[in-house]
Amino acid sequence: MTPCLAEDDLLELARGRALGAGSPAEAHLADCPACSALLAALLDGPGEGDRWGALVGKTLGPYRLEAQIGAGGMGAVYRAWDDRLRRNVAVKVLPPHAAGTAEQAHRLANEARAAAAIAHPSVVTIYDVGRDGDVAYVVQELVEGESLRSVLGRGALPPARALRIGLELARGLAAAHAQGVVHRDLKPENILLGEDGTPKILDFGLAKLAADGDPDITEPGTVQGTAGYMSPEQARGEPVDARCDLFALGAILYELHTGRRAFDGASHAERLSAVLRDTPAMDDAGALAPILLRCLDKDPRRRFQSAADLAWTLEGLLEARAPAPRAAGASRRGVLAGLGAAAAGAAGFGLARFLDRRAGPPRVPKFRQLTFRHGRVMDARFAPDGGSLLYGAAWEAEPLTAFILRLDGGAARPLDVPPADVLAVSSRGEVALCLGRRHVEAQSVRGRLAVAPIDGGAPRALVDDVQDADFTPDGRELAIVRPGGRGFRLELPADRVLYETDGWITHARVSPDGGRVAFLLHPETNDDRGDVVVVERATGKARALTTDWDSAAGLAWDPRGDSLWLTAARVGANSAVHIVGMDRELRMVAQNTERLRLHDIAADRRLAVSVDTWRLRTVVGLPGAPIGAERDRSMSDFSLVADISADGATLLVGEFGDVDAARGAYLRPIEGGAPLRVGVGRPIALSPAGDRVAAILPGETPPLIIHLTASAEHPAMNLGPIASVSSGRWIDEERLVVTAAAAGREPRLWLLTLGTPPPVPLTDEGDFGRCELDGERRRLAFIGREGRLSVIDVGDGATRVLPGSYPGHVVCGWLANPESIAVRTRTTPLVLRRVDPATGAASPYLEIAPPPLGLRAVDSLVIRRDGSLFAYSYGQELSQLYLVTL
Repeated sequence: MTPCLAEDDLLELARGRALGAGSPAEAHLADCPACSALLAALLDGPGEGDRWGALVGKTLGPYRLEAQIGAGGMGAVYRAWDDRLRRNVAVKVLPPHAAGTAEQAHRLANEARAAAAIAHPSVVTIYDVGRDGDVAYVVQELVEGESLRSVLGRGALPPARALRIGLELARGLAAAHAQGVVHRDLKPENILLGEDGTPKILDFGLAKLAADGDPDITEPGTVQGTAGYMSPEQARGEPVDARCDLFALGAILYELHTGRRAFDGASHAERLSAVLRDTPAMDDAGALAPILLRCLDKDPRRRFQSAADLAWTLEGLLEARAPAPRAAGASRRGVLAGLGAAAAGAAGFGLARFLDRRAGPPRVPKFRQLTFRHGRVMDARFAPDGGSLLYGAAWEAEPLTAFILRLDGGAARPLDVPPADVLAVSSRGEVALCLGRRHVEAQSVRGRLAVAPIDGGAPRALVDDVQDADFTPDGRELAIVRPGGRGFRLELPADRVLYETDGWITHARVSPDGGRVAFLLHPETNDDRGDVVVVERATGKARALTTDWDSAAGLAWDPRGDSLWLTAARVGANSAVHIVGMDRELRMVAQNTERLRLHDIAADRRLAVSVDTWRLRTVVGLPGAPIGAERDRSMSDFSLVADISADGATLLVGEFGDVDAARGAYLRPIEGGAPLRVGVGRPIALSPAGDRVAAILPGETPPLIIHLTASAEHPAMNLGPIASVSSGRWIDEERLVVTAAAAGREPRLWLLTLGTPPPVPLTDEGDFGRCELDGERRRLAFIGREGRLSVIDVGDGATRVLPGSYPGHVVCGWLANPESIAVRTRTTPLVLRRVDPATGAASPYLEIAPPPLGLRAVDSLVIRRDGSLFAYSYGQELSQLYLVTL
């Protein structure tokens, strides 16, 4: 018999897609009362203009529906507020015309029971099921993110990410199958990717509960599932088991890896025939090909026999992928200012554990708090004898100071040196200091490198603009990290380049034998995602020991020199302590509910660790207002302002923390009122009319998404070769200027237009900077190569370079009365100047001093054209130093 039509095909028919005369679908509709009834219900439902948000504002039980976030053949999904538990949830609703059928109501209840039986991070959590009048609904966790189908619409994923998603889905299915639940309709539309990258399996409405004897919802001989993903046995109407889910996962994994559907066709019948007949081409599947072929075998007996086996195989393939460091000239990854280091959670060491190399019960590390003042610890190192700890800290409103603390008792004593941080301590009893250390660029803090005796003496200045340094074992040379070329370079000794990259190098550490240098390699200075890289001193050959950390800060060699200790997190920012061997074997050593940062390891393996709490705060201020009068407009503990509306009433902010707000782009009224979440990503620009928001999707393809503020639509924009975007401004409702880079190339300014027009470069490669448009949006200004302030005519592309130079500055707006370009320093306090766009004459305008306590850097600043108000986001880190004994 002809199989029943899939829900998405019925939806297409309801939206007006014509059937071919004499098509199998037409014949099936004539003979199938169930499909005909469902199509009729869809046609009788709300009109296209009314469908979006039809129930917004209504209440179902205790749930207030706030916005519609999805729709399908089974009904609609709403973001809702649970007034009892004070939390946001997702409510899946069967509208009255569909909920009245016994089969649909049963399917909805079945979905709830099936998913509620599974506890796994990759399966959506079900909270409740109910009925309000003639409307049935299921309540589940609200997953902020987008569907896998939406992600696949942008093309294939990077191989490692595709494998990781497939692995997590396999683990989720294994958890479901262990509860006797078979999904039977797994497809990209039924998978959401959360903002942390975790896939979530939805829609267990077709699941078969084998464990409790519940009768199957499918009549004998009928077909349920989605053509192109359902297994051959499903397509033939035969009995199925858990192996049908493995077939579907194979089809999804194929699509993730190649960007093509495994079984495609113009119609339901063609896709079904492809499942029964074809074997997908594996030319570009690489090492994944044997796994895919086994998943997609027509005979379930020749597939993987369990999801656990498939997960084990995918995990082995993922670990076998030899990581390689990003060499000099490698392309920059997507930018997300500081998001690799969001604020940590509540204090406590209850989760700390030490895992010994041998099997056995875990040991609990002993934590001894060493500092107690309010402020921020920068860096710390053990003295050569291990009896003292030297560290740099900025307490309260005091300047950064170098201290020494005896670990056998006594108070910390400041070293007799100018304001400085401690970078390294040598075996010869000298300390490497960073004098006048300050934030220069995003998270990069730099100053003058100097050396002084630990027991006192004037520092001897060596090199300017140094970020990190470490002594060789004999104490005679220093490895240093400082800017160079398009990014950063590692030198050993000074002026001999050992490694260079267009990314950002931190935490350079020389091995105990002096033959290698390890460091953390990040995309750039406002992104602490990273890899652990080791470079051979003799040859300059570099290799990555471990990669793809979402946040990495803290690195030290084991005293034996056979491994490295690091603090990093795969997801989020609550870093744990890990050990990675030269053979790339990785294991976790200690975990905590807060962010741990490793500073140093003593010869007896005691650790110097800080516990850090980091916030990014958005504040609004008025020029001339007294200090402390600024108003905090953060909605979470990680809030980044991107733009200000034309009328000065609304801020565009990105909220990425864990307090009160779901992550994403928000329109935030300055004077109070409800904020509006417009979608995912880091926002960069609000259009003049306030109708469109441009947001960055770091690491995604394409890296930019356009949100409409009045609906959930996403207008298309042709990005051409652009692989990463860092900032931008709307010219009008159709055109956008962005700072962006093609893969493997340097950034430049580009003009983008909604629709299909290709991007147009406005500057040469390497000539770029944050740009701002004048009041009439006819000219844009930016500070580019060599600190030159340039003005581009948007109409004809003509560029004028104004007199003067502004290294270390960024354009932050255009001001009126008189018309001028506002430029600011990157370092704090922020010094703003007005620059005449006609003559280039500059004059002082404003100074902004963020609160000094725990101050990191100002990440962004926007200013209203009439100068009546400004808003900026600055980082604040508070930390305490601990001695950890394992």
